[in-house]
Amino acid sequence: MKRQGKIGKVLIVAAALAGLVVGAYAQNTAQQQQAQLQQQQMLRMQTMTQRMTQIQERAQGLVQNLERKMTQTRTQAQTQSLERVQAQIRALKQMGEGTAKMAGEMKGNLEQWREMYQNRALFQDKAMTKDMNQVQNRLEKAANELDEMLKVMERLANRLRING
Repeated sequence: MKRQGKIGKVLIVAAALAGLVVGAYAQNTAQQQQAQLQQQQMLRMQTMTQRMTQIQERAQGLVQNLERKMTQTRTQAQTQSLERVQAQIRALKQMGEGTAKMAGEMKGNLEQWREMYQNRALFQDKAMTKDMNQVQNRLEKAANELDEMLKVMERLANRLRING
């Protein structure tokens, strides 16, 4: 009878240990998945930051090209048509400067988001995780819109060169 009691206790202890091992494995897998997800998110943010740098550089290049265009049109005869082109160039140049500033600000926002994202304590709450992902998606959409706007501005600048 005592022997059966000892065997029963050993079986209970063995079952408890097996449960702990399975639980630890499941927790480790979840932690690995979360770490992998965070790594993917960080890579996405790094790509967006690089893209903002490219947009900022393109916008600054657009501004420089428009400054050259202004100089070229000033050396030509001053007609109403040229004055209109110059006004359009000035307006486009100001938009390019603003776009470059926006890209710089967005880069700053991305850096702030990246710092917040690295704080694992924020991701203990599902609602906070959802909101952080929404911020990332909104930043990505804004970056896409800024890129598209810059493409249009570059086309306008090229048309001014052709028509100017």
